[in-house]
Amino acid sequence: MSGEISDIIERKILEIIKKAGKEGILQREIWHKIDLDSRRGHKILRRLEAQGYIVREPVIHKGRKTYIVRPAARLFIKFRLPPELDDVPCFYCEFLPQCYEGYRNPLECEKLKNWLEAPFTAQLKVELGAKIRHGSEN
Repeated sequence: MSGEISDIIERKILEIIKKAGKEGILQREIWHKIDLDSRRGHKILRRLEAQGYIVREPVIHKGRKTYIVRPAARLFIKFRLPPELDDVPCFYCEFLPQCYEGYRNPLECEKLKNWLEAPFTAQLKVELGAKIRHGSEN
């Protein structure tokens, strides 16, 4: 469960940093915005920095060393799905974050079920149509 919670916090932090833009934001302001203790927040920021999503720049603010956090270019890269995955409903579903976070069960998703069954349904219609045509010829 803590992994899921950390992912949610990471996404919130990345959104805050993204909104701050090129000017950046003091890391302690991030803690205040999402009510996070600095020890945990610092670990998350180090991980995001290592992954290339953010850049931290040391500064002196009110006589104390801290960091301005800015979004790295990687944070703005738009991901494009390969064309063969364009039809998968999950990638465009408004509920995808809830599935990822465990609040929804993909096994109970009607959109996914219909997409998975579509090839079989189409084949069944073809076979049924052929049987009906052959049956009416006799």
